[in-house]
Amino acid sequence: MAVSTSKKAVRKKGTPELTEEQQEKAAEIAKAIAVVKEHKRTHRLDHFKPYPWQRKFYKAGNENKQRLLMAANRVGKTASMAVEVAFHLTGNYPDWWGGIRFKKPTSIWCLGVSGEQLRDVVVKELFGAYLGEGKFDGNGLIRQDQVYQVTPAMGTPRLPRDVAVRHAAGNTSLVSFKSYTQGQHVLMGSSQDFIWIDEEPVDPTIYPQCLTRTATGNGGEVGYVTMTFTPENGVTELVAQFMDNRASGQHLANATWDDAKHLNKETKEQLLAAIPEYQRDMRSKGIPVLGEGMVFALSEEVVKCDPFEIPGHYKKLAAIDFGITHPTCVVWTAYNPDNDCIYVYDIYKKEGEIPAVHASAIKSRGKTIPMIYPHDGDSTEKGSGKTLAEMYLEAGVLMIGKFTNPDGTNYVEPGLMEMLERFRTGRLQVFSNLSPWFEEFRRYHRKKGKIHKEFDDLMDATRYAAISVTRFGQNNAEQQQLGTKEGYLSHEYDY
Repeated sequence: MAVSTSKKAVRKKGTPELTEEQQEKAAEIAKAIAVVKEHKRTHRLDHFKPYPWQRKFYKAGNENKQRLLMAANRVGKTASMAVEVAFHLTGNYPDWWGGIRFKKPTSIWCLGVSGEQLRDVVVKELFGAYLGEGKFDGNGLIRQDQVYQVTPAMGTPRLPRDVAVRHAAGNTSLVSFKSYTQGQHVLMGSSQDFIWIDEEPVDPTIYPQCLTRTATGNGGEVGYVTMTFTPENGVTELVAQFMDNRASGQHLANATWDDAKHLNKETKEQLLAAIPEYQRDMRSKGIPVLGEGMVFALSEEVVKCDPFEIPGHYKKLAAIDFGITHPTCVVWTAYNPDNDCIYVYDIYKKEGEIPAVHASAIKSRGKTIPMIYPHDGDSTEKGSGKTLAEMYLEAGVLMIGKFTNPDGTNYVEPGLMEMLERFRTGRLQVFSNLSPWFEEFRRYHRKKGKIHKEFDDLMDATRYAAISVTRFGQNNAEQQQLGTKEGYLSHEYDY
């Protein structure tokens, strides 16, 4: 007996039979979906949507010739820089692009540990797999029709040495792939507009050599050097330079698993379980074992709590760290007298603005929340003859006094020890949505036994607030009473 092949015979039980018109419509939709998928595969650059941390890193190129993205595994650090390199090679910058722009064809080097790493990671991101005879498989950021010419490399199969890319301004850009296992001698010679180093070089001569190659690049205005890596080698000289001794024109960015929205909770848990405990911070947060150790040697999960609406009976207090040569930072804390727990529930971090601008942002969080400030708040501003505290006070911020420890001193270590004890016992917690706070937290470390005074502004403001909120915080009812007083400077309070 012949087997029926009619639509009715193969149709699943309970599925309504489609009319001929419906079948044609379904076929059209399937074809349209296939076209969209293929376009996304072959036009990846057109469909790229950056995360906020990527936009920030790109934008930092406007003010910094040297950038380092020191990130966790699997967050997309290589893909992030491949996108920027693709824009520079083609000259096709999207409307959202806020980073540097080259108006002419560029000369770019991409450096990696080995030829295999370059082929399987960097080249694959930029162009896709190289098939030979100038052809790629079409899975990269740069389309095949944008490729003008390919010169194969010697020694590593299917690795291009140079690729000429058609530029929007006419003529071609040139990208060259070099492995630094060959030594610094392969980096000698021509001037470059842009150099991308993917994975940290162990050879300390590689980075200086790259700086030399870009010294006369970019039309004589000095080119750019960027790096993307996870700090698997610990605090090397290069890492220490960007973390502890950054010069003008150097920028350090950090990206963790929490910044990578493509990694869901289950994926992160599985990855973390497979990683040795001593490597977890490095692999998931992109931070090395720092100097002589973290100030707070704690897991972020111990410190974090989910955000919630602060009840009216909690005592609130804010603390400011004035941005004279650093960003101005404010931390808001709330104290629950029922369980002796302090919560960091809001932050503000901004540089390059006058006190009136900062004051407006501060008041938007609550005009009646009292504020304490460090001793440099009594420094007189040359132009007006007023102190910083007075300027904020006149702008409507409730500046109630200078910070001190409970014993009247302003030493740092006693406050840090009290914070550490509270962190360990769950009596000092930080809202998990305060990403800039955790970025500082994971980089807050000691160098030669002393607190490293870089990128610590939110940590200082947190210490002022956390040590003071139990003494000087005000609940809603008390804030209303405080807001009726005339003058809020420290001489009115017994500190």
